[in-house]
Amino acid sequence: MSKLYGGLSALKDGTFSFEEVLIYYTDTPLQALFFEMRKNKMKEGKNMARIINQPTVDLRGFTPEALKKIKSITNVASVLLPENMPDGFSEAYMQIKKMNIAGEIRVPDNAQFFNGNITLTRKDVTADSVLLCNGTAFVSDIPEEMNVRMIINGTLIKTESAFVTVSSINGTKVEISDDVKTVKGKAELNFDKSFADNIGEKTIIVACGKIHISDEVTEEMLSAKQVKFIAVGKIFARKELHGYLNANSEAVGKILTEEKEKREKKKLFRWK
Repeated sequence: MSKLYGGLSALKDGTFSFEEVLIYYTDTPLQALFFEMRKNKMKEGKNMARIINQPTVDLRGFTPEALKKIKSITNVASVLLPENMPDGFSEAYMQIKKMNIAGEIRVPDNAQFFNGNITLTRKDVTADSVLLCNGTAFVSDIPEEMNVRMIINGTLIKTESAFVTVSSINGTKVEISDDVKTVKGKAELNFDKSFADNIGEKTIIVACGKIHISDEVTEEMLSAKQVKFIAVGKIFARKELHGYLNANSEAVGKILTEEKEKREKKKLFRWK
């Protein structure tokens, strides 16, 4: 039976019949059979895709055959599925291993996709549209009759004049009045006395990452301008400002002092 060495591979390419291979494995230790099966499974797995650590995975244009080439989807905020699934799509999708997926959303093929920090008004959208926003979205002046739906992966800041239906959100939603002004920052924003002196009343400070508030900024300055803060990350300020910030901010992360942040970083490198 030595010429049958190759087992299932020989059966697969038609070199030997099922009965011949069965006889071979009857005379072969069971571990050898498991080893052969595992080896073939590993070969198949190498040709399959693994999707990991993505904010959004759009599967709307995939055929059932293409889905069968995806082995797993892990650590994903939103998986977008077609609103009208073709034959065999659902069955193929169910075979994919999934872990840590925040939401599965069925959307039409003509949905608009926006990535990053965007500002949207009635001029930027069409009636009966679906908007997929990955990042920070500022939305204003969209009448109710336009029937706009939104799917948010990040932060939505909308004014009272923005009539949108939020179908799904993985993040933060903040509603502000129409007379509020927004100042958009980058990944990190430093707010000092000069910054406070040069903004108008009812201003919202928005940062995609962290906001650092200088020690020279007082609660009286912030109250006089009615300043509010929105941070996707953390807000850093001295302890005396934490009461005001807790009442007038939206932070996905925490409100901390700079000293506490330094202590937390040191703990990461400390041996226990």
